[in-house]
Parts: sequence; C-alpha cells; structure tokens
Amino acid sequence: MKKTHFIGGLLIAATIIFATTVFAHGVEVPVGSKNLKIFKHAQEMPIASMNEPGVNAYFQDIVGSGDPKAPISCGLFKIEKGNPLVYTYDYDDTKIILDGHIYFSDGTQKVKGEKGDVMYFPKGSTITFSTDDSGLAYACGQRKLF
Repeated sequence: MKKTHFIGGLLIAATIIFATTVFAHGVEVPVGSKNLKIFKHAQEMPIASMNEPGVNAYFQDIVGSGDPKAPISCGLFKIEKGNPLVYTYDYDDTKIILDGHIYFSDGTQKVKGEKGDVMYFPKGSTITFSTDDSGLAYACGQRKLF
C-alpha cells in the first residue's frame, strides 16, 4: 500500500514539473504549422509573478505564433488585492475577464471589467490595473512570447 502511494506521489510531482516546464514561457507554434493545439485546463495552471514590488500581479504566456511579421501571444493575467499595477503597452493587447473583476484606468476613465467583458489596450497606452478582491483574464497581444 505504501509503495502505491509513493508511486502516485511521484506521478503527481512529475505531472506538475512537466506542466510547469511546458508553460514556463509559453509554447511557440512554428510558422507553417497546420496542427491544432490544445492546452487543457489552462485556467488552472500556475501563473508567474510579474515581480513588481508590492504588487500582486501575475502573468503567464500559454501560446504564441512563430511568425516574425505578425506575432501574436496569448496567456493568463491575474491580479489580487494590493497595490495597483501600472503598465505601458508597446504592443496592441486585449483581455477577457474569466473570473472576478479588475479595474482598468487609462488616466481619463476608470472601468470595472467583470466576467465576460473584453478590454482593448492600444499600443502606447498606459493602463493602471487594480482590484479590491481578485481577477483573472485571458490576454492576447500582438507581440512575441515573453
């Protein structure tokens, strides 16, 4: 019985390590690929800290194109209660809220994005992200994988 638990534990650990390795920087799809890609349960994957001191913000690429002329990369963005994140975009980006809510401000307006809402951030915009609880969004931008 103990051997079974040990082997089960090893399999779980190997799965976690594999998933973390696969999603570490996202998967680049080669130019010319015609194969469908699926990332099951991506919403449950670990999301890396954005390493902004005092800010509880996280981002993780999932997939991106290998096309140098028209790159596109998509991933998950999460923010939790705490100091706001201020980010200036050097690419066009979109987010769709998957869970919770996120406040977005461009300096002239502040909106509350809730589940199902889509936000668009043009290149050059500076956006302040905040929440009084937590929010999770799927992000897709015209950029190479981070």
